[in-house]
Amino acid sequence: MSAPTSTRRQDTGIPSTANGLLLRAIGRRKRLVGPGLVLMTMWQLCEALVPIAIGVIVDRAIIPLDATAMLWSVLGLIALFTVLSLSYRFGARLSNRALQEEAHDLRVEATRVPLTRRRAMDDASSGDVLSVCSADADVAALVFRQIALGGSALIGIVGISAYLLWTDLLVGLIVLIGVPLSLVLVALPSRVISRHSTAQQTAIGMASSRATDIMTGLRVLKAGGGERWAAEQYRDASRAAADAGIVTAERTGRVQGIGSLGMAVVLALVLLAAGYRVLSGEMAIGTLVSVVGVAVFFEEPVRLITAMVSIFARSHGAAQRLVDLQASAPVDESGSEVPEGSHLQVSGLELPDGRELDLEVAAGEIVALVVEQPAAADAVTLAMAGHSDGADAVLVGGHRRSSLAAAIADHVVVAPHRVDLFVGTIRSNIAMRHDGEAHVRVPVSDDVLRASAVAEIIEHLPDGLDHVVQEGGRNLSGGQRQRIALARALHADPDVLVLHDPTSAVDAVTEWEIAQAVRRLRTSRPGRSTLIVTSSPPFLATVDRVVHLPRSGETHSGTHLELRESSASYRTAVDR
Repeated sequence: MSAPTSTRRQDTGIPSTANGLLLRAIGRRKRLVGPGLVLMTMWQLCEALVPIAIGVIVDRAIIPLDATAMLWSVLGLIALFTVLSLSYRFGARLSNRALQEEAHDLRVEATRVPLTRRRAMDDASSGDVLSVCSADADVAALVFRQIALGGSALIGIVGISAYLLWTDLLVGLIVLIGVPLSLVLVALPSRVISRHSTAQQTAIGMASSRATDIMTGLRVLKAGGGERWAAEQYRDASRAAADAGIVTAERTGRVQGIGSLGMAVVLALVLLAAGYRVLSGEMAIGTLVSVVGVAVFFEEPVRLITAMVSIFARSHGAAQRLVDLQASAPVDESGSEVPEGSHLQVSGLELPDGRELDLEVAAGEIVALVVEQPAAADAVTLAMAGHSDGADAVLVGGHRRSSLAAAIADHVVVAPHRVDLFVGTIRSNIAMRHDGEAHVRVPVSDDVLRASAVAEIIEHLPDGLDHVVQEGGRNLSGGQRQRIALARALHADPDVLVLHDPTSAVDAVTEWEIAQAVRRLRTSRPGRSTLIVTSSPPFLATVDRVVHLPRSGETHSGTHLELRESSASYRTAVDR
């Protein structure tokens, strides 16, 4: 029995909230975050020490005209700027390394969800999933920039405030009251920014999805004159993303304006208080220079904190989208059962028109299913693949399809009608292993190549199986892509193989050769079961049994010749 969903989710260690995800990210990079924060804090404090050092030089070297003090002052400034420069360089390097490493891990973790869970983001398009797995992972990792810059700025503010209190109580109190008040005013709108940022990322995902759809069907659009329609569709999606970005930028700019205004008021009060102290003789000229310089410097760390609040809102929104992706499908939905044998049975599978399908494929049998309604054919293949609620009606080797483990390619392979090829070679698309870095060529049997008619393709290619396949297989014809997809399914050599119209784009002569070769290959492996959802006469003539599901009424079973003689609707279905 598989573990309960809640237990499995706890075992994964994946946080269930955006804050939890960000905290886990920090914990995973603490070896880089800690030293990076220390170095960035040193940089901020050294920046604050510059005006203080200048004030000391004015009092100790310039006003007394002390050459020795001036020499030591110059050496001190050189040392101060050296520490300032090196601390920023290495602190920023550590922080950026943490950011890039965590962004990589988040991308890999997010990508694993749609790859390993059948029902992940069912209602989302491929472009939206891509946006979450790439852009949102990168934005969430910006939390390390917030820690490096915002954390060091906050510590720098504390240190500068302590100096101002020590120098002059009134000036220090003005800073201690005014700066936190400015920060509170900045932090208040952060939740609003987070919501708008989430909406912006969603809109970007929709635009990416629309672009993906258009690029996938670009040839069809050009052939049918749909360029203008496609451009309008993408323009609308892009405009929605732009509008969402404008709203986010407007809210962010408003926050930054509030922060700058607050600091301008604090700075004005500091200057007034310090000027009064000088006029009353209670403060030296050098101290005035230091106080004014430090007060002016105050604007930089506050500006950094203001910017970090906005970035945190974006990171929090991106982290929430990553958490939503993780929660879009139960971790243990695939189950853990392994089929025992190759007996395939469908009992009471509900079809889109309300009917139920009962079907059985015995071990070692090859059966064709003729379905007159495309939606019903899709429902059957989706159930076989475990991608729908109908998976509970499918038994494979005595176990329900919904309870089978995810990695069972040795036992069950469902090859859909749609062909998906990937960047690589013909060999890697058949074997589903990309071993180019290790210079390992995965062997593909000649029987598989002949049965799928891929052997005819590679005969005319100088690189043979190692011929480069471009994105989506766009450098191959539809028939070539379909044959490579069939070779992929046959290469897996599963106990149960389900094919959906595997040769619809192949010419009639080649289709007949493929149908005979597939039968020879599958029957040469004892106990292998094969179900072919098709109305192709070559396949129907070579299988052991045909099951006909008409548009209405009950299913009929028999050989191809028997059904042709007894059913007019069957003849219509296979002859059109």
